[in-house]
Amino acid sequence: MLYIYSMKTVWILSKKGTEVYENQRLVETFANSNITADIVNADEFDLIVNKNNLTDVWRKGQLATLPDAVLVRTGSGSNYFALAVLRQLESLGVPVINSSTSITLVKDKLETMQILAKNSIAIPKTMLVRWPINEKLVDTEIGYPCVVKVITGSGGKGVYLCNDNVSFTKLMQLVKNLDTKKTMIIQEYIGHRVGTDIRVIVVGGKVIGAMQRHSDNDFRANITNGGHGASHEVTAEIEYIARETARIMNLDIAGIDLLFDQDGFKVCEANSSPGFRGFEQYCPENIAQAMVDYIAFRIS
Repeated sequence: MLYIYSMKTVWILSKKGTEVYENQRLVETFANSNITADIVNADEFDLIVNKNNLTDVWRKGQLATLPDAVLVRTGSGSNYFALAVLRQLESLGVPVINSSTSITLVKDKLETMQILAKNSIAIPKTMLVRWPINEKLVDTEIGYPCVVKVITGSGGKGVYLCNDNVSFTKLMQLVKNLDTKKTMIIQEYIGHRVGTDIRVIVVGGKVIGAMQRHSDNDFRANITNGGHGASHEVTAEIEYIARETARIMNLDIAGIDLLFDQDGFKVCEANSSPGFRGFEQYCPENIAQAMVDYIAFRIS
């Protein structure tokens, strides 16, 4: 349903412009809802902090007129400066969706797993790598195949499958020889349905829809990696685990990725800035409209 709201202004914080599908859809949908959307880049800003005065946010060399809300589309790519801009805007009372705190949390895949495990959400068994690698502990506690991930990343980047200890040792030797060792986690491989997962979109605590993603030639099912999708029924279990994950991670807008397990689902990842091009291609839900309606409600 399309709602018409009084004129408001929203910043879409992004590293790219309307050449990106999601940004184009959001700008168009905001306009249809009588909201002006302006795509901004964190690099456009300067911040000045004074005692009892955080009013100085400069954009492109001029004191900025603050928006009614900010929709953050930088996700796991949110760097220190972008997060500082968000914190400054939050301190000035601007609604930031998602918040700087929640973005920082879900950027860290280990901390996400720690928080979800503490709240009794099913997750793959996860181990943090330290150097030198205790390969015997990996073998006994995680086993093979295993999935190796960098702490921060999205779209399936920095995710590797090691089928046995030989391939794992080779990968660790390669990482060890890099000039800068990346912090990594190792997870048990959930191979109940290879190359298949469920992406669930949650907006404002409501599950908007679910999409089954599948790849014929990769254990990662991401659409951006060549996978394809299909609409999937939102069962009671899917709705509960997706909504709870978004709530626990304090995400107003979330993409929750679920893995098929023998006895249900396990949370693979939580995303603070989910892409939805594939979702809108394969499923009937209007994700852009759901996001716009939620933000319009927040600022009405």
